Amino acid sequence: MVRPLMSVTLAAALCLLAACSAPAPKAAEVTSAPAPATAALESPVSINAEMVALIDHAGHELWDVEKAGPKAKIDWANVEHHAIQLAAAGTLIKAAGTGVNDRDWVKAESWQRSAQALSDAGVAARKAAQDKNREALIAANGRLVESCETCHKEFKPALPSEGITHTHTH
Repeated sequence: MVRPLMSVTLAAALCLLAACSAPAPKAAEVTSAPAPATAALESPVSINAEMVALIDHAGHELWDVEKAGPKAKIDWANVEHHAIQLAAAGTLIKAAGTGVNDRDWVKAESWQRSAQALSDAGVAARKAAQDKNREALIAANGRLVESCETCHKEFKPALPSEGITHTHTH
């Protein structure tokens, strides 16, 4: 009786061992095309349009609040809102848009530096708004003016560009 039980146990063990060592069935092979090369980020509008709609507008909002002196909580909220626009717009104008000169501008190191300076000024203005610090806002606005003037001297000395002007007041 022991011998048949031992034989059954041995046979079962050999079957298990064979099953564990057998190659797993192949899963259906998935073939995929190579990933496409990442295209450069491009804006659907010209850099000039971005500048007027975002940068010029937000900059004037900050300068106007500086002149009047932020008095209420809403004034500081307005500064922070527009400072965020400037910080983001600096990054946005590092990418070409649909404008005639956009591709050439974004290739220039000086363009990239000016765009970064714009973002940095926006970040500084946001911090000033969060701290409700008028002196820091004045300093951030000075940095904003410097970044704008530096860029315009080299890339856009004639204003307006593409016939686009700042028309709204708020």
